Amino acid sequence: MSADVVAALRGVERQAEAFHARAQNYEHIIQQMQSRIEQLQGDQVQALLKPLIQRIASLHAQAVEASEQARGRGETAEKDFRFFTVAIEEALGLLDIESVAAAPSVKFDPRQHHASRVLPTDDPSMDGRIQRVLRQGFTYTGAARVFLPARVSIYRFEPPSEVPAADMDHEPDPTHEPGEGATVD
Repeated sequence: MSADVVAALRGVERQAEAFHARAQNYEHIIQQMQSRIEQLQGDQVQALLKPLIQRIASLHAQAVEASEQARGRGETAEKDFRFFTVAIEEALGLLDIESVAAAPSVKFDPRQHHASRVLPTDDPSMDGRIQRVLRQGFTYTGAARVFLPARVSIYRFEPPSEVPAADMDHEPDPTHEPGEGATVD
């Protein structure tokens, strides 16, 4: 083989390697674009289903509340409402949607819960815990973010206010009552 042929073969070899590298790069770009298209399609489906899922979540909350009310009244309908609640959760499961499992006494998590109401408590162990679930939250299985945060009431610790000692030593005058000609500031 002559030097010219060897040089030409090496040139062709370099061109083939460069072509192979470009082809791999293009393949990687195509895979990224396909992945992004699938993600956008999923986001679009989620956006279209969101109003429906919100309505179903509201029905779930109503069924839970009706079950609690029936239990409070000692009615047998409690089981029916509980069955309906489970049926809703199973239907959402068919769409790969699961509950965030918000429940009383569970620690409040701002990534999964929305505090609709804050109630004071003098028990420091209850601070930041859920008092009541107003509407259960739901998320797509394996999603990074919660689709529909749970609406909850939470406890916030407020230490009992201390009455100053001077006020405790002062006894009210039993002969002087407001409303008998005296003005109250």
